[in-house]
Amino acid sequence: MTFSRLSLLLLGLSGWVAVLATLLSPGSPICVAVNVVFLLLCPGAAVLGLVRPLLGRRDHTGDAMESAALAFAISIGMGMLVSEAYFLTATFTLERTLITLAAVTSAAALGAAITSARARRAPLGRREGVVRRRQ
Repeated sequence: MTFSRLSLLLLGLSGWVAVLATLLSPGSPICVAVNVVFLLLCPGAAVLGLVRPLLGRRDHTGDAMESAALAFAISIGMGMLVSEAYFLTATFTLERTLITLAAVTSAAALGAAITSARARRAPLGRREGVVRRRQ
């Protein structure tokens, strides 16, 4: 899963759009749709965008369905961890959970942008994890 700068910017902003959507009337279809899409895909996609360049080149570019399923699983796991942390401290609210996940998503998207920019600037030998020797 490779991301352009624009898609990483939109991914980083997606959490804050979900937080703003909570200001709409409770139960409105727009609020529900925005929050469900954010909670199920965006945190995982941001983390996946951060981690994938660090894994190095693979023999295939990856299937879109594989990436979507992995982003879904990571998003569910992150939502569970954040919710559990707030439940254990007896401070759980939907707004706190969304704000925390939005901050993590923004940080991961920013990290993915920095990582991909560094990978593009790196020499070809270092990009693949191979150090070329002088002869």
